[in-house]
Formats: sequence, C-alpha cells, structure tokens
Amino acid sequence: MSCLKLRLPLLQSHFVLRLALAASLLFSGCSRLPESFAPPPQQASFEPAATGLSYFVAMNDPRASDYLVQGFRDHSDGTWRWAYDHPVLRFRLPPVDSVNFTMVLVLPDQTFPLTGPQTLAIAVNGHPLDRARFETAGEHQYTHPVPAEFLKPGSVNLVALEPEKVATPHLGERLSFVLVRAGFTE
Repeated sequence: MSCLKLRLPLLQSHFVLRLALAASLLFSGCSRLPESFAPPPQQASFEPAATGLSYFVAMNDPRASDYLVQGFRDHSDGTWRWAYDHPVLRFRLPPVDSVNFTMVLVLPDQTFPLTGPQTLAIAVNGHPLDRARFETAGEHQYTHPVPAEFLKPGSVNLVALEPEKVATPHLGERLSFVLVRAGFTE
C-alpha cells in the first residue's frame, strides 16, 4: 500500500509527463529530415489548344478551314469535306514522344464506280508514312503510328494525302474521297 501511495504523488505532480515531453523534444531534434527529390519530369498534356491550330480536327468544326492547306472543297453541308487530288492538312502538335495519324474517310457510292478501290499515299512533313488501300465504298477508319523523327513537336506539321485516282462527275471537279476527321492521337 505504501508503494501505491508513493507512485500516485509522482504521477499527480506531472513529473513523468514533463520528463516524457522533454525526452521527445530532445530526441526529435536528432532525427534526420527526409531527403528531398526533384519532381518528376512533366510531359505536355495532349489537350486540344484553346486557340489556333490543334492536333486533331473534325470537318464540322467551325475552324476546320484553318487546317486545310490545299486540295479540299471550300465548304460542305454536314460533317464532311470533299478532298480533291492533292489534299494537304496542317496540325500543331504539343511536345510528345509518339503519336498515331488517324482519320475517318468515306469513299462515296456516287464516285466509287468511277474510281474503284482507292490507295492513299500518306506523308507527314514530307516523309512517306504509308500507302493505305481501301477496297470498298463507305466509311473507313485509318490509324498508323508516326515515327518520332517525322514530327515537329510544338510546331506546325503537314500531312499530305495523295489519292491514286480521282473522279470528275460534276463540272470538272476532281473528287477523290470525303474526309470526316483527321489528326494525331496518342
């Protein structure tokens, strides 16, 4: 019983509490701070540009004409644009390591009997990328990886789509295919 009476006054005097607090302050000053590391390198996001050219365009975009360098009908009713015999598009790419060139095109029923299957020679910034063959009329999805050395990240990139054949069904227009959307994707 006398031992219990001796311990209670020690605890009640807050001696033990003060001793624990002093020890924790003393030992916390001796610990090493964690090492600091540089933040990881940041990669530019593949987000559409708010103004100016971007990396992708749909032909129903009000600014689609900004992407058309040559070889396209001035405007079309709807979500597409007729391509003539030497169409060229332009896009601005963010700093990226690897991308695909992607497009959706249509070989219309009204010109397909005149052209038959169509081959498009595709070049990026003057570098031959692919010769894509489309055997049937209708809508076609095309995607092909683009080598990094073909690209100009942070700058304007030109894509030439050279059709093998054109049709001249109306007033001498040299029609090849209908473009719905095109550009670069991750």
